[in-house]
This record gives sequence, C-alpha cells and structure tokens, in this order.
Amino acid sequence: MMSLLINCLPRSIRYRCTLKSLAMNKTLIVLMWALVACALVSTSVLWKSMDSKYGVEQDGGGYRLSDWLNRLRRSIDLAYDPNQRVSIRSQDIRYGETDEICEENDFAGSDGNVTLYMNWTELYHAEEEILRTSTSFVRKHLHTDNVLVRSIYADAAHGGRRPERKQPHRTVSDALSEGILIDDYYYVSGGHWIPAKCHPRWKVAIIVPFRDRFYQLPIFLRNIVPFLKRQKLEFGIYVIEQANGLDFNRAMLMNVGFQQALNFSRWDCFIFHDVDHLPLNNANYYGCSHMPRHFISGADRWNYKLQYSFFFGAVTGFTRSQIQKFNGFPNAYWGWGGEDDDILIRIQAHGFFKTRPWGVTGFYNVIAEHHKSAPKNKKRVCLLDYAHERLESDGLSNLVYPPARVTLTPLYTNISVNITKLALNPTWTVCTRDYKRAKKDELVNWKMN
Repeated sequence: MMSLLINCLPRSIRYRCTLKSLAMNKTLIVLMWALVACALVSTSVLWKSMDSKYGVEQDGGGYRLSDWLNRLRRSIDLAYDPNQRVSIRSQDIRYGETDEICEENDFAGSDGNVTLYMNWTELYHAEEEILRTSTSFVRKHLHTDNVLVRSIYADAAHGGRRPERKQPHRTVSDALSEGILIDDYYYVSGGHWIPAKCHPRWKVAIIVPFRDRFYQLPIFLRNIVPFLKRQKLEFGIYVIEQANGLDFNRAMLMNVGFQQALNFSRWDCFIFHDVDHLPLNNANYYGCSHMPRHFISGADRWNYKLQYSFFFGAVTGFTRSQIQKFNGFPNAYWGWGGEDDDILIRIQAHGFFKTRPWGVTGFYNVIAEHHKSAPKNKKRVCLLDYAHERLESDGLSNLVYPPARVTLTPLYTNISVNITKLALNPTWTVCTRDYKRAKKDELVNWKMN
C-alpha cells in the first residue's frame, strides 16, 4: 500500500523519498551494529561476573561459566527426562554442588531393624524392585557398556592397545563414565551407586566370592542394595565367580576381587561378603576404620552367637592400604575352612587387631542352603600351623590367574576367573591330608615314651 502511494507522487518527490529511505536504512544498520557491540560487551561483563560468582578453586582450576550453564542444562534435561545418562567424572556431578559430607544416619531402637526379603526370587525381579521405572533403560545400555569393557580387557590381555585398534588407550573407568539419576543416587552400569547430593564417607567395593549360589544371589542383592543406600555410601558390587570344578578357594577369589575392583574405581574400603549373609540392623555401618573390621556379632544359624570367639569370617572389611600391607589373603586353602583363621593370623602379625560391633547391631540372618556344601579342606590344620611361613610369600605377591571374563549386569559386575593351584614355594612346609592323624600319632608316641 505504501509503495502505491509513493508511485502516485511526482518524480522529484519520489526521488527525495528514496534518498531519505536509504539514509534511514543506513542509520538502522549502524544502530543494529551498535546493539550487537553492546550485547558483546554485556556478555563479556556477565561472563566475568558469573565466573567470579560461581568459580570455585578445585584440583588446580576453577569452574567457569560454561560449567554453571552445563549444570543448569543438565538439571532442565533431567527434569524432562530423568533417565538421561550424564557424565559422572566431575566432582559437582558425582556428589552434588556442595561440600557436604553424607551424614551417618542414627538408626536408634526399632528404626535400626532391617526388614528382610528372604523368599526366593528371580534375578530380574530383584532388578525391577531396585531400579523400578529405570529398569528397561538400564538394561538397554548394558550391551554397549559390556562391549566397551570387554574390548578394554582384550586390549590389556594383549599388553595394552592392540595394533589393529586406532583409538587411544582407554580404561574401564573411562568406558563407564556416565550414569543416570535414580532417587538420590547416580547409577552406573554394573551395580555402581554414587550419592548425588553429598560426599560419601567411604567408597566401598563389596566383594562376593561365588560359585553355584544362584538361589541366594538374587535374595542377597534385593536386600543389600537398599541397605547400603540407606547408609549414604558410594558402593559397587563385584561377584567373583570361580569358573572351574576345583575345590572352592574363597581367599584366592578375595585377592582376585581386590585387584579387579580397582580397575573400575579407586575404592578405599573393601568388604568381603558371603552371599548367604544378610545384616539385620541399619546401624551396622559398612565403612572401614583404622583397624580391620569383622561385622558379625552373631547369626541365626548359631542362635545369634559366634561359632568361636576368634571367628573372623563371613563379612570382613579392610582399607586398601591395610590389604596391601598384609599382602592380601592366603591362596593355599582349597576347600572349606581355615582361610578365615589364617587371615586373622596375618593381620595380627602386621600389628592390626580386629574390631566388631556388639549385640543386635552385628546380627545376621543366613539364607537357606540350596546347594552342595564345599568339601572340607583336609590340609587346613597343617596350613594354619605353618601360616607364618607364608605371610610374605603367599597372597597378592604370588597371585597369578588367566584373564578374567567380565560381565556387567544391572545390579552387579560378574568377574569369572579360572583360578588354579599356584606353584609350591620351596620354603613352605609341605602339608598332607593325613597331617591331623600324624599329629595324633606323634602325641601318642610322646605319651608312651
């Protein structure tokens, strides 16, 4: 309409209008660039002000505006899609944006009692009970994560990165660097749980020596994961499976579990847990201390008492430095019995003493057996008599085993390993199965003489 009116004007007037419109356009262009310049300056000022406001010195650097904007974006994304995977590498993501230490909950009186789910259940039912609406999302990503982790293990078996691979060398923690928010925890594939709002007092690896306990495993997981989450710990669960028909070697699997768990995270506390034991009290805190910890004061199968006063089995905890100091656990015990007492001998020989909760705090229930018990180790008495000979030469120092097969599952990481008997050290006393009878004969001969 405006153009029609202008065309009706005389030619001289139309010319002057055109010149004026060009001048106005130039003015508008200048104003537009001036606004752009102002926007750039204000953005720069805002950047600096936000940087000074939100920058926090940590690990030699500071959080910048981009970090703050990324946190804001992640919060918005999670509000719309809580199952989004986010990086859990930075400290602000792993433990929230504050320096708050997770509190030790005060479970006094009946509040400390744990409601156990002892009925048989399928593993996938246990997963659904714990992961709830995130179950399908977790299962969907497991295949990709398993491929990544197994490729890293395959590279390690070839002495590092294989020649045909062009990508840079990665670690397991690199591959498993993303998690999803479930309640107040970040969940990482393979049963690794990280508090989202506070710094945990301990990063705990739960090591479960295992073979053929498939009835008990889902019940154990169904109960132990909520128990650990109530204590605001960062934790991961590793089931160390003996993949052969040799007599069961619990202590050697404990050594394997200690080494393998460190491939996944820098754990500072290690709890070695029989799969059939369930804690009955939330106040039984699954952290470590300056001394090795025995978490049991009694179990239902023994009328809530200990088998014997110096019993040191079923559930024990140590810091990483403690395990390294006493050379891990003995590899010589094949079959049931003896390794617990040997472990107590070696920690005492290195200046440690055991600690233990008293009364109901340390009570456990034992899941009913639906398997054949491991045969007794007929050499255990002899091995215990000469345990001091092997303190420095049997344990982590002589541990050898083939490459492990790792499988990430929704609630735990399964590490299957084909352990075998190690070479006999010539400085050790050779034990035979008739040692106990020989000791009796020696005592009889001494009395007769």
